Amino acid sequence: MKFLNFKYCLIIILPIINLSCATNPVSGTPDFVTITEQQEISIGASYHSKILGENNIVKNKELNDYFQKLGNEIARNSHRPDLKWTFTLIDDPTFNAFATPGGYIYMYRGMLNFFNSEAEFAGVIGHEIGHVTARHAVRGMSTAQVTNLLLGIIQSNVPGGQLTSNAFNLMNIIVNRGYGRKFELEADKLGEEYLIRNNYDPSAMSAFLKILKDSDELEKRIAKKENREPHIGYHGIFSTHPDSEKRIKELKADRKGDKKFKNNKEKFLKLLDGSIYGSSPEEGYVKDSFFYHPILAIKFNIDKSWVFKNEPQRLLLTKKEDRIILNADELLADDLENGLTPKKYLENGVNKTNFLNTNKLIETKDFSYNNLKGHTHLYKNENIVSTSYKRFIVIFDTETGSIKPKAWIANIDLSDLSNDKQAKDMLKTFSKMSKTEVSNSKGLRIKVIRFREDMTYEKLAKSSPLGEFAIDKLRLLNGHYPNKNPKIGDLIKIVQ
Repeated sequence: MKFLNFKYCLIIILPIINLSCATNPVSGTPDFVTITEQQEISIGASYHSKILGENNIVKNKELNDYFQKLGNEIARNSHRPDLKWTFTLIDDPTFNAFATPGGYIYMYRGMLNFFNSEAEFAGVIGHEIGHVTARHAVRGMSTAQVTNLLLGIIQSNVPGGQLTSNAFNLMNIIVNRGYGRKFELEADKLGEEYLIRNNYDPSAMSAFLKILKDSDELEKRIAKKENREPHIGYHGIFSTHPDSEKRIKELKADRKGDKKFKNNKEKFLKLLDGSIYGSSPEEGYVKDSFFYHPILAIKFNIDKSWVFKNEPQRLLLTKKEDRIILNADELLADDLENGLTPKKYLENGVNKTNFLNTNKLIETKDFSYNNLKGHTHLYKNENIVSTSYKRFIVIFDTETGSIKPKAWIANIDLSDLSNDKQAKDMLKTFSKMSKTEVSNSKGLRIKVIRFREDMTYEKLAKSSPLGEFAIDKLRLLNGHYPNKNPKIGDLIKIVQ
């Protein structure tokens, strides 16, 4: 489990809006903005400190140094080379990257694994740099301020000034949803331009845009099979992008006979060899339908019909309207020595709330499995409009070695009882990992191999931990979705 919960103070400042006419660094045309460059840098610095405080950063020094070096090279040939650029790899399996004002570029580890050349990586870096050079966030914030969506921007005009709550909310929206079609297309174009300025093959932009679209397409297929809503990836905007391939081909055609562009495919793939795929082992990961957390030494099965998310300080499983929230609470040895049981823990916790005023206890049972003591309560909430259910399951984990004993609490919301058995069956598999399982627990890793004559994606999928859609996922990982194949001798990525 990881920390991704952005916290902020509710600070409201009455606005003094000073509309100014500034020249856009990219277009050279006037921008009517309310934010100075100094304020822009302060906003970025403030948001950056929150990101660092709430996220784990990739520990691989080689990858971090590589990202910073490549990013700086591209930024030096951008429209704002004098900004102090900061490039950060977030240790998270999410397929995303984003930029914030003042020269701060972020990429999630989960996106990194889908690049198939340094040129593709550079293209997305250039795209994100383009958001900053064209002042997309600043223009968006200025518009919001003029229309009274923001009550002030930052507390002070000095670097490090704190964002107001409204400005911080807007930055979160930008991070999660992108900048909108117009700005995304402009950043696309700038990404292509920065590739050429740095002598990279501009078609790499088109290649990765296709991977992004293919990723959304595959996710929609999987979601339909699993009867759930799809989780669309990067900026949530590329699924609606017009095809950039024609535009880039024309761009290359205009430069026919010019010096050769670089791609650096093998160099980049060798760098990815051995990198983490999916969740970090330290945060817990899913393999073969089981969630493993080697630090806490626990595991349990996840039914494939449920959508699983490893969220900040909790695990979340959803199936349509129903959901399971699983988190942990530390137990005092003194309480355990004086007779605290899962049943007493559950009763004490519920009785301390107003929960019983509106909910009726209809079931209380022992829930001890796999040498772990547990208990469960099922409550019914019935009113004129609807009937719903809430089940609590508490499991004591007292064999924790050097880690403090814990109570694992499953908070289960049920619209009816149709998924109740499934939820219980998953929690019945909750158990301790063996010492061998812990010592061998390295999570899923990228392995770069050379494609040989006897290989096919179908054969590779049979030994893959990627599950039912392994063939499609392997093809997507290598830019071959839906039905392309590598050439003999090509380097490709598999997951082990």
